[in-house]
Amino acid sequence: MKRFLIALALMVPMFALAEEVRINEGWSFRIAQSVEENYSGKEVDSNGWERVSLPHTPKTVELYTDTIWRGNCWYRNTLNFNRIDGERVWLNIEAAMNVADVWVNGEHCAHHLGGYLPIVVDMTKYLHDGQNTVAIRLNNEYNPITGPRPPHRLDFLMYGGLYRNVSLIVKRGVAITNPMLDTTPAAGGVFVSYDNVSEASADVNVQVSVENFLNKKVKVEVVNDLIYNGEKVATASAIQKLNGGKRAITKSKMVVEKPHLWSHKTPLRYTLRTTVKANGKVVDTEERKIGIRSIVVKNDELYINGKKCFLRGVNRHQCYPYVGYAVSDNEQRRDAVRIKEAGFDFVRLSHYPQSEAFLDACDSLGICVLNCVFGWQYFNAKDPKFREFCYQQTRDMVRRDRNHPSIVAWEASLNETKQPADFIAEMSRLVHEEYPAPYCYSAGWQRGYDIYVESRQFRIFNNCKEYGVPLIVSEYGDYEYFANDGGLTQYIRGWRQKPELTSRQLREDGEVRMVQQVKNLNEAHIDNHKSVKAMGDGYWVMFDYNRGSSKLIEASGVMSHDRLPKYAYYYYRSLRKEGKPMVFLASNIDENSPAEKAVISNCERVEIVADGVKVDELHYDVKAVPMRTLGFTKAIPAGCKSVVAVGYRDGKEVARHEVCAPLAADKIILRHDDWGVKVTPSDHLLVHVYLADKNNTTLNLTGGEVSLSVEGAGVIEGESTVDFKAGIATFIVRTAPQGNRVVLTATSGEFRDKMTIEF
Repeated sequence: MKRFLIALALMVPMFALAEEVRINEGWSFRIAQSVEENYSGKEVDSNGWERVSLPHTPKTVELYTDTIWRGNCWYRNTLNFNRIDGERVWLNIEAAMNVADVWVNGEHCAHHLGGYLPIVVDMTKYLHDGQNTVAIRLNNEYNPITGPRPPHRLDFLMYGGLYRNVSLIVKRGVAITNPMLDTTPAAGGVFVSYDNVSEASADVNVQVSVENFLNKKVKVEVVNDLIYNGEKVATASAIQKLNGGKRAITKSKMVVEKPHLWSHKTPLRYTLRTTVKANGKVVDTEERKIGIRSIVVKNDELYINGKKCFLRGVNRHQCYPYVGYAVSDNEQRRDAVRIKEAGFDFVRLSHYPQSEAFLDACDSLGICVLNCVFGWQYFNAKDPKFREFCYQQTRDMVRRDRNHPSIVAWEASLNETKQPADFIAEMSRLVHEEYPAPYCYSAGWQRGYDIYVESRQFRIFNNCKEYGVPLIVSEYGDYEYFANDGGLTQYIRGWRQKPELTSRQLREDGEVRMVQQVKNLNEAHIDNHKSVKAMGDGYWVMFDYNRGSSKLIEASGVMSHDRLPKYAYYYYRSLRKEGKPMVFLASNIDENSPAEKAVISNCERVEIVADGVKVDELHYDVKAVPMRTLGFTKAIPAGCKSVVAVGYRDGKEVARHEVCAPLAADKIILRHDDWGVKVTPSDHLLVHVYLADKNNTTLNLTGGEVSLSVEGAGVIEGESTVDFKAGIATFIVRTAPQGNRVVLTATSGEFRDKMTIEF
């Protein structure tokens, strides 16, 4: 939705334009010392409370941890209003972990379960002119209604806080409704769907729910304009009389000739502008980016815009170092860029709905999404409220995300949980009830959904080869190399297999073990193409993450917890046929480097040159499906100072990668990569400090402290002094709401470096 940033206290006429204002600043925060503490009243002395900005986590954590704060916490804010007739004011909380209660001026107005989907509160009847107080109590302890497993048996951490944005939405007179407040199935807000999509034409169907907040009949006109590159390409409108206090749904169809189709390869999008007029005056407008596409599953295969696809993908947990879930929208977008740059066209949102900022980025980058309802190895058969919670979560997930072109299916299934058949049937039915249009598919890990999702470890342990239904390999490459069961007992501590043979390898575990990870996922990914007829697969997992079931971080990530690439990152980059030619020598060529070294490339031929002399030549089968891009050489002599891998296509050099033997430590280097997403106020920056020699080669050293200090418009969130891990130390810096530059200074012993980031 387009946001109209207008002062809320401004006096406006009856038919003024609706507006949305983000209120991430000015919050007071307190951790409750007991469950009896109550700060819900209109008048509360908040002196001594912490002043915070959103997104916010109650307590920062260590880089690697199995323990987080759990309990009750409070947020309070003061808002000013001048009320007018026919006005509606909604409080939009994008996410709050996990049980939330909301008070306005001391009046309880909302109770919400579940920490991953919005809470929208109609505050209208609780407000008055002048100062108004909002109080929010959150609890992130184990809850038997929401699940999942108790924290000490859970494979991920449910961090607390108001960890996404909070906004005020003001609607006046006649306006588009909110899909979280409208209880009519498949209604609320703007719902865009498609039919008869081809390269020649496409039907764009737009359903708009409007409400007359006045006490008199109004002539309402809803206009939908479809815009591409600033040019209006189609329009449709509907007019009707609407009595006071009533809602109505308008439906219109626009036929687009020769549409620009969205896909993971061509993520082309239109702007849909929806305008509401009351008695001829514009009173509300919303803009959203949409993508015209068809998604069809037939003969157990996936077709996007009529073209058969295999989606190479990955799973993503939304947690970050130090701050847990509470990161900026920009940093959510950077994660999407990291996923696309790593060579993936598909992401599974394990195991809960994730931020709209992340989904927006998937839309714009061309990353197909398997959207997932919240659930993990837990079913409460005793309390009917559990089913009610799951059903509502499914409805809310579809309503919030239905207009994102990136979503290929809805995983309305509790991950790795034995679900009753009637529950499965209802969850799938709800998906289709909330999305009653073509190109909609439910998905789940038991039979009864449109698409079956199953991890490779279950396929192996159940000796399953044929499915007879459309299949997505939801997870692979990790657990089948870790344990000897299907993955339902991760809470049992200790290694099942030898640690050096698993896919759970930290960057600091070294070259041999990171290469072993690549061997595992290469074997598993090839097997996904050979053993089953799948439409796509999702490697487990994109980023390392902390979990409650073990003190050991889950280290099967393609990138580390602090978003640094492992060798696996370059392996997946090599698998994209339309990607740039690349070659990567997976070695440090130091004293700990083995004689056999891995070389990853999507080139036809790679020459290995050691200290200026060609010592080997490797050939790759780039016509295979998937491409065979992992090779090995034993020809590099010990003690060489420089190795260059040179890639060739059609006899021409197209890529090269040089690795130099490390020398003595000579400096530290401060770096921040914005991944193409410009730094803004109220942003989160992952800042890395490299320990390097005089040639700027990073030293593979773990240990040794480095400290960071910040001047200007920013603060460090989390630790300000940390250890190097494989030669790199990581910090999170949060830019201030006001200001335009931060100055960072890193110090480690005698070494020092400084950098300025302007925004």
